[in-house]
Amino acid sequence: MHQMIRSKHRLLLAGMALLFVLLGMFCTSFVEDTTTYYVLAPSGLNLRQSADPNSAKLDLVPLGGKVTLITAPAAKNMNIDQLSGGMAKVKYGDKTGFVFDGYLSKFPAPKKAINTEGEYKIETYVEKLREAPDATVLHEEHTMDYGGIYSSESSIHIPTQNWQEAFLIAKLLMNIPPKFLFPKPNRAVETIIPNPDKKEQAWSDELKVERDKTGQLTSISYYYRSEGGGWGAVITKSKEESGPQKMLKISYTGIAD
Repeated sequence: MHQMIRSKHRLLLAGMALLFVLLGMFCTSFVEDTTTYYVLAPSGLNLRQSADPNSAKLDLVPLGGKVTLITAPAAKNMNIDQLSGGMAKVKYGDKTGFVFDGYLSKFPAPKKAINTEGEYKIETYVEKLREAPDATVLHEEHTMDYGGIYSSESSIHIPTQNWQEAFLIAKLLMNIPPKFLFPKPNRAVETIIPNPDKKEQAWSDELKVERDKTGQLTSISYYYRSEGGGWGAVITKSKEESGPQKMLKISYTGIAD
């Protein structure tokens, strides 16, 4: 009798163990199917064999390429192009490897910049962002006439508090000069960074970074001004919210004299 009870007990434990394994497989599958990230690195990201950034290169994930996150970085102690992050384990196509997650975003990469040749507009990118299930992306337009100086502003509010992510999107979407990198940590309330490639005809061509007294970012602004007009791109905290998720606001302003 005691032997039968022990046998039933072992069978029950074995059944529960199998159930937990199946549940674990289901949960892993669900996470892998829903954690898609996009590459925002202009020259793409190397897919590496291991978490060692110098390990063998398996492939190059291009700008806008999609990867599925398998395991987040064990530590975010790397700094590349002034972006902080670590090596995340991802799946790209039929290959599994590691990429630097400082250049990954849950938002797709803009196809091109809005202030270059062609008809690409912020509205086009907003439509792309809204294709994701349950995506909350706000868009607003404003125009002003300041006594002969015409100004137009187009803004998007995206559900993130990741300033690196917002900066990379703004840089791609608004054609911010490539030599401007994400600002380094600083305790200064205001920092002005001039464009090393500033042209002679430019009156101003600079990045302005503002922080609060604790060193936390409050705005990142790029301004270009010359005779006849100029333009600017600004990242600030949004006053809007997407449920419990706070948002960042990315604005483009065009000025014509």
